[in-house]
Amino acid sequence: MKTGKLVLIYAGLLALLAISATIAIQFPQWAMVALICAAGQALLVLFGLAELGTHSPLVRFFALGAGFWLVFMFTLSLADLLTRGG
Repeated sequence: MKTGKLVLIYAGLLALLAISATIAIQFPQWAMVALICAAGQALLVLFGLAELGTHSPLVRFFALGAGFWLVFMFTLSLADLLTRGG
């Protein structure tokens, strides 16, 4: 992987991190924008650093399965947290 591409991805990740941190501190009611920034960071990592666009469909399928599994586990954890009496 070329150094220039890595620097651009790193700069993009830092910019999205700065936007997310600024929104979290200054505008906590704009949570949707912070979630969009987080999705952008995930896409940069997946397609920039992991280069999923250049791999075979089988690798992309398993990456999608891993992402689905993470979403599923976070959903179960959140459901437990929200429904537990306390």
